Amino acid sequence: MSVADAQFSKNINTHIFDKNNIPQTTNVAIFATYKSNQSAIDDVCFYIENNLSDIIQLPELFFVEDKSLTQDAKTFIEIEKLSNSLVQQVSEVLRPFQYVCTSLIIEGAHQAVLINDKGLLATQKQINQCSRYLWTDLDHEIKITHLPLEQGNITICMLTGDDALDSDLVTKAAAQGIHTLLVPFDIQAPHDFELSFLTQAAANRICIVAASREKSFAIESASENNAMKRKPKQFKSTGLIINLPTETSLIKQISLGKVKNQVDSLLVKHQQGKITKALLFPIAACYKVNQE
Repeated sequence: MSVADAQFSKNINTHIFDKNNIPQTTNVAIFATYKSNQSAIDDVCFYIENNLSDIIQLPELFFVEDKSLTQDAKTFIEIEKLSNSLVQQVSEVLRPFQYVCTSLIIEGAHQAVLINDKGLLATQKQINQCSRYLWTDLDHEIKITHLPLEQGNITICMLTGDDALDSDLVTKAAAQGIHTLLVPFDIQAPHDFELSFLTQAAANRICIVAASREKSFAIESASENNAMKRKPKQFKSTGLIINLPTETSLIKQISLGKVKNQVDSLLVKHQQGKITKALLFPIAACYKVNQE
């Protein structure tokens, strides 16, 4: 055994989860339309028809520009109608083994959904309350979905609202052998969400695909808050795709001494503009890194 292999064996527990028929790579994309209502749905359908991504991740209620509109009874009914119509429209343009994840209002509840060419494949209601959807019914369990792809099968779960920021929920999902966490969400504060996702991906050895509408936040330091009344700097926050290094690449990183901690080994691609694509390595989730 080489020095690199010996060091890798010390840091990695292999075969924790069955690797049979898990694809080496999966094509994923974050799609964030700048349109609303039916125009947003049409925009997504056009993207699907012209791209071959295996999994397309959309933000939380991606066609609703202002989430506070869900508090209005009349608008709520319209959003739910659009949600049901969206499932049908999207499923009609999806190819076999192609999926769209977002959140919708289905049967009066806000929930993450996974759509395939047959319609609604899986749903996951919020588990924790969040201020945006105080009216929604909550679920009490995490649902795990086994997803067939052309190249093999992966195991995923979805979390929406603010649930993906709950480290206990993510840990419970990871313990059930998921390779990828899909997150349709809406950024509420800068920085915190990214640190949380990076920490959870590293600690649980899972890929994370999280989509949000782009948000701008004013960042003002104490030194800038003076008599000059300078305008606070604007900081843009978006979703991100967190990928795991493969076994071979992680061996190389460890042998070169480049991995100081597990977060350092992650491969991160930030959501940029309307379309962000990446190649995930779900097979890498089968290798769990020791905490020592």
